[in-house]
Amino acid sequence: MSVNRLQKRTVRDACRTKSLASGLLLGTLGLSAIACSDAVPLEAKLLNFKHSDIQHSYLDGQKDDLLSAGLGLGGLQAQALPEAENPQKLTEMDLRRAAIHTNYRGIVSTHNDAGYGRLYGPDKNQKPIPGHEYRSSVHYPDGALAANIVVQVPDSFQRGKPCIIAAPSSGSRGVWGAIGTAGDWGLRHGCVVAYTDKGTGTGFQFLNNGEHYSSSGLLQSGDISAEFKPTDLRIATKHAHSAKHVEKNWGRYTLQAVQMAFYLLNQHHRNSKQNYFTRDNTTVIASSISNGGNSVIQAAELDNQNWIDAVVASEPTLNLPSDFKYNVEHPSDPYSGSGRDILYLGIQHALYQPCAMLASKTDSPSIFAAAIGPATAALQQRCKNLKNAGLLNGSDEQLAREAEAKLSALGFQTPMYSLQAFAVANHLWPSIAVNYANAYGRKKAQDSLCDFSFVYQEQGQSKVMPATARQALYGQSSGIPNTAGISLAYKGQPLNIFDTSDSSFTGFQCLAKFYDTKAVQESIAALSLNGDLHGKPTLIIHGNLDSLVGPNHNSRGYMALRASRFPDRDNVRYIEINKGQHFDALLSWPEFRQQLVPMHHYYEQAMEAMWQHLHQAKPLPANQVVDSQAALQLSQKQLPAFSSRENIKVEAGSLRF
Repeated sequence: MSVNRLQKRTVRDACRTKSLASGLLLGTLGLSAIACSDAVPLEAKLLNFKHSDIQHSYLDGQKDDLLSAGLGLGGLQAQALPEAENPQKLTEMDLRRAAIHTNYRGIVSTHNDAGYGRLYGPDKNQKPIPGHEYRSSVHYPDGALAANIVVQVPDSFQRGKPCIIAAPSSGSRGVWGAIGTAGDWGLRHGCVVAYTDKGTGTGFQFLNNGEHYSSSGLLQSGDISAEFKPTDLRIATKHAHSAKHVEKNWGRYTLQAVQMAFYLLNQHHRNSKQNYFTRDNTTVIASSISNGGNSVIQAAELDNQNWIDAVVASEPTLNLPSDFKYNVEHPSDPYSGSGRDILYLGIQHALYQPCAMLASKTDSPSIFAAAIGPATAALQQRCKNLKNAGLLNGSDEQLAREAEAKLSALGFQTPMYSLQAFAVANHLWPSIAVNYANAYGRKKAQDSLCDFSFVYQEQGQSKVMPATARQALYGQSSGIPNTAGISLAYKGQPLNIFDTSDSSFTGFQCLAKFYDTKAVQESIAALSLNGDLHGKPTLIIHGNLDSLVGPNHNSRGYMALRASRFPDRDNVRYIEINKGQHFDALLSWPEFRQQLVPMHHYYEQAMEAMWQHLHQAKPLPANQVVDSQAALQLSQKQLPAFSSRENIKVEAGSLRF
């Protein structure tokens, strides 16, 4: 029996003997109390968070199914969707299918040579997965929408061995943002999957007319009483512009999705002779990647009533206390200091990375490297602007190396040129900086913080988004620009990597000053994790080449924090993947397969290891670096399994490789 299951039994036994007061509350979650004397368990009661009516549909596996929205394995691998019956009037089913296709392919490489269908994901014999699907949304006390929830119950669900996978979305994605990771694994294993967009997602609003989106993605008219200007091209996004600081509630929304799943199971999938589905008899694994990984760690730290049994997090963004200092002893990627948040890192990269790129050598041809080549003059102008602002002080020939050293000093291993080119060509760090600055500063789109905004663009010019594109946006967006034609703009004009005036540089300087404001610093402080996972077995995996969510500031730092604060708890493991990075979808291009390995292969291996730990009492893998190797056509030979041999030493305040 795992420690967490022992804790669950302790709670149950205490209720039987009336030794546990029925008024225990789950912190700030606003959830119902444990009702020890009630014959109907808490899991069968709809908990008292404000939510919308629950919508239900059954997908028979013929025209539609839970995992692929009727597309099948081939449809998920296809770059384009089949055309909708009426492209001028998309239905909820059309939008759901498009969103599942977009989000699945945005997270996982579906290319055969990357290993899809062979080394990870469904195999070629995978049949459609029929089952029930429930949709609801959680609301703030003022009635505003907080987060969307979808619960899927596959027909293969085993009532005698029930399991729930909590699947918060990655990045700023919508409710389907974990369909290709936790959703895929859970459904193929007969588990209920509880998705949440965690308060991010595709909640766009157009400031020219107020149009916005329903929870199911249908375009809705604006409030006629509000003031909108037809010439205003700015677009609001849910993550950046809700003014609610949604990130501090990501764990809360994850727990609420689990509780909704329990309620639905007991209301609709339990026969009269069957015991209730409870925390005692149901395995719950909270699992996701990136910002979803942050969400499951947050949820585990909040969860002192054992809704969650175990955690699997891949490439998680993890916010560390600002006063916690730690050391990483690593032969090529050492670090000593405090963890830095994603906004700070985003601003620094937005400022310095365009210049630093000039110091890097092309490691292989790529579509992104080819796009960067003609931008050399604009990159050189960034170097000059940094020098003129006093942020660099070397000779003109040394400026790029100095900018590169600035980023290296932050604890970032210099990324491969192809990954840097991908980031710069797509304005990755600038978009992250603007997104999180607005979110932490609780700004609205109308504020145009530091003269930045999000706009629709065609051929480099801001435009009104066409009606057909607006209608389809829910199914095509990742939730953060650049996405579906929506781009980051400075003073109304889309950013352009060939802009030799480097006009947006002043905007990033403004963001650097805004970072130090009281509002932003209070928002960042509210995100600090404490390392207390309440005894839940946990696997954290990370790629050593992650150039977005750097391991030094996230997973490595969190492991050092736990070892410092809870040295006697030994059921959390850290596994680092050689040649792993943050964007598995890039492995659909051969130039990236030659240099990188799929993190998703190891994500699934971590899920299997955790399942065996919970159900077969197998030991968790050791803290380790997996010596995986890239190949144009990957095979199991390049992707060794986890081992029991420890080669990462985790100690109080330090990691040694």
